[in-house]
Amino acid sequence: MRTTPRSRTTPRSSRAFALREKLHPPLKIFAVVRTLAGLGVEAKPLLLGSGLSPSDVASAHCRTSVFQFLTVCANAAKLSPDPQWAVRVGSQMHLTDYGMYGYVLACAGSLRAACELAMRYHMLATPVVPIELFEDQTTACWTFPPLDEAHLPDVDDRLFRALLEMQIGIHVALTRHVMGAWCVPARVTFALERPQHANVLEEVFECPVVFDQIRTELHYPVEWLDRTPQFANPITATQVSATCAKLLEEHKWSLGLSRRVYAELTRTPGRFPSMREVAGTLCMDARTLRRRLDEEGTSYIDVLTSVRQALAVDYLSTTLLTVDDIAAALGFSDATSFRHAFKRWTGRTLTEYRAGAGQAVATPSTR
Repeated sequence: MRTTPRSRTTPRSSRAFALREKLHPPLKIFAVVRTLAGLGVEAKPLLLGSGLSPSDVASAHCRTSVFQFLTVCANAAKLSPDPQWAVRVGSQMHLTDYGMYGYVLACAGSLRAACELAMRYHMLATPVVPIELFEDQTTACWTFPPLDEAHLPDVDDRLFRALLEMQIGIHVALTRHVMGAWCVPARVTFALERPQHANVLEEVFECPVVFDQIRTELHYPVEWLDRTPQFANPITATQVSATCAKLLEEHKWSLGLSRRVYAELTRTPGRFPSMREVAGTLCMDARTLRRRLDEEGTSYIDVLTSVRQALAVDYLSTTLLTVDDIAAALGFSDATSFRHAFKRWTGRTLTEYRAGAGQAVATPSTR
């Protein structure tokens, strides 16, 4: 029977918007740029569409979003001459590539404590997918969700495979840095078909890698969880953990006015208050609201669009509502306008999206 201190997951309705919030230093993006530079890919085309410059990526003062990281990864998948680019990014990550998050893992009193800290402060690590640790009598198992549970907009199967390979590569590399070179996985399983570069994955992970499994998992012997990391220090661990807790609290406050506007727009299903109404609810005038949203790099229209897109995905994926009903619930004048907007948001038609979500819906209004 497995047990786990589960990490929290973000509700799908706010997930797309949360991915765009600029909360994180560009540490992971810097790692991608650094690895791709070694493969002959220049930074400028790699950053195309992210809104970032090479100087931004090297700045400690820059704040980036998960969506910007995904944009850079999508570019890397297209530009890299090496199909194994993602696992190479992951395997070349060091504790120092994660700032205070990396240091808190290094100072932990046991591998188990490091794993618990990794989940507690995961928000500091530019999280792309939720991480969970299960234990049974023999195995400590990190699990990773399938694409349909990750709720990553505009991420296809190929890119998601790359993200999983990168994430597992990061886990393997950081665990090795925390514990020592001896600490390699017992096994890696992928809920994906075997790729052509499977032998590279086995070389990087230094363990058997199997495919076409039920879940994507990273296994270690459970007794290793009680072993002591090579840099364990209880005093430093307490100090660094306190710093991480403070950073996490700052993250919560840094969600900013745009998140409050988002919450107001989702408060009453089927009705979206005007900017003036939202401003009044937040005890300010519309002009002030417009200015403060602009300071956060967004606008009322941008937030409203994010809300409508997130709700559209929810309705199409989890309900049998007709397209006409969804269009009305989202405030579109007709289903045609909704169809055009959804194609612009996702690059897919409503029928294609619903089919991909596994919805058994076949009504005239969905075609």
